[in-house]
Amino acid sequence: ICEITQDGLTFRGYNITELAANSTFEEVACLLWNDQLPSQKELAEFRRELAGEYALPREITEHINHVPREAHPMAVLRTLISSLGLYDAEAADNTGPAMHRKSVRLLAKIPAIVAAIARHGNAKSHVESNGELSLAGNFLYCLNGKTPDAETERLLDTTLILYAEHELNASTFAARITAATQADTYSCVVAAVSALQGNLHGGANQRATEMLLTIGDAANVPEYIDARLKKKETIMGFGHRVYKNGDPRVPVLKALCQSLSEKKNEKKIFETAIAVEAEMLKRKRLHANVDYYSGLAFYLLGLSAEIYTCIF
Repeated sequence: ICEITQDGLTFRGYNITELAANSTFEEVACLLWNDQLPSQKELAEFRRELAGEYALPREITEHINHVPREAHPMAVLRTLISSLGLYDAEAADNTGPAMHRKSVRLLAKIPAIVAAIARHGNAKSHVESNGELSLAGNFLYCLNGKTPDAETERLLDTTLILYAEHELNASTFAARITAATQADTYSCVVAAVSALQGNLHGGANQRATEMLLTIGDAANVPEYIDARLKKKETIMGFGHRVYKNGDPRVPVLKALCQSLSEKKNEKKIFETAIAVEAEMLKRKRLHANVDYYSGLAFYLLGLSAEIYTCIF
């Protein structure tokens, strides 16, 4: 499905930087599922399938209203994905066609769930999905109640492409173990989300961005990093078990973050991010990974830190 090497990352043989530059998330989803990029007709049909499943069951939206506002969004997401399975008549059907339909439902509904969780946490009412929008566009619409501009939508879409597949990471491993027992699809995804919640996996992007906000200015970076390293504390967003020479996804996100930081007059946090990256390379010979700049991307998109891991 994908190949990770020192030199880069490919999805079904396609280089990740080329996919990020020239594809949409929906095209990449088709590529990963079907082993080939879709034709324009196939892509249009897939988008229709997704849009037809954007809407959440009434029971799920009502459930969200009863969730404690202070609950961690990842815990809520885990619970609601499990609940989705209760309202799917095909939940226990593991035949190929049923698996495809369930996969489409999960891919379509999870963004709407994450947006609803975020709005509930901020005491805002639920926004119904817009079937005219892409998956990334609909998520931002459900989150903010308005159609996003093209640049904002493209940044999120690109982030989703970069995160779409990464071999046998912890959450994928958890899902595959669960699938090996012939458990239903919803149980497999719940297992994956549970593994993803940990700080050593999906939670790194949130903590990395919180660190940048704490530092506040590029001039404060050397002192901050020095103090953390003396205490033998982990600096989130750096290092990778495979990419010893740098994560190939980083340059793509870094360029997008720079552009958006200039557009939104948020140059200071981007400059701080660059300074931390340089300091870590000098002090520990560790490169930034995708979590580091995805967290910054989400911040620049105006997303609250609590839902970063949910988007991952």
